[in-house]
Amino acid sequence: MTMIQLHGDIGAVFSPDDALTANRHVYLLRHGETDLNAQGVLQGSIEADLNARGRAQAEAAAKQMRNLGLQRIISSPQRRAVQTAEIIADHLQLPVETQASLRERSWGPYEGRPREEAVADAEGVEPLSALRERAVTALRDIVSGSASKTLIITHSGLVRELISVLDCGYSERIENCQLLSLSLTIAESTGGDSDAV
Repeated sequence: MTMIQLHGDIGAVFSPDDALTANRHVYLLRHGETDLNAQGVLQGSIEADLNARGRAQAEAAAKQMRNLGLQRIISSPQRRAVQTAEIIADHLQLPVETQASLRERSWGPYEGRPREEAVADAEGVEPLSALRERAVTALRDIVSGSASKTLIITHSGLVRELISVLDCGYSERIENCQLLSLSLTIAESTGGDSDAV
C-alpha cells in the first residue's frame, strides 16, 4: 500500500502561546482488518481480533516502515489496534504504548450492525465533537513528547477527525493498515503563526 503524505495546519492543535518548538513526524495507521470490517459492520467499542488478512496487512505495513526511523509506537488500547501494533513492533524492535484517547468512536446501539444503519447524532452515539476533542488532545500529548518520529495505530474515525482538524485536504476512505505520513513543524512565534511543512 502506498504511503500518503499529508500537510496540515498545526495551529489547529497548538497555539502560539504553547511556546513549543519542535519538528515532529507522525505516522497514522488504521489497524488491520477484522472479520467485522470485512462484513461492513460498525465495531466502535466492540473488541475484535485481526483476521488472517489483517495480520498479513500488519506484516506488510511493518516491512514498509522498516527504514522510517521510528522511535515510538503508540496504539489505541482496543484489541485490533494492539494486535496490529505488536506485529509491527516485533519487526521494528520497539515497545508498544497504549493511549485510551486513541480508541474508536463509540457507536452505542449501532455497534455490531451494518454501517449504513448508523445515525451519527443518535442518542448513545459518541458526539463527533467529543471524538474530535480527544483526537486533538491525543495528538498534542504525543507531539509534545521527545520522540521526533512516532507511529500512531488507531481507528478510521479518529484518523478522519485528525485529518479534518488539521485541514489536510484528504477525504478518501482510510483503508485497513493504510499509512498516512504527517510532517509537523511547530514554530515558536510572537506573531501568532504556527505551521506545518
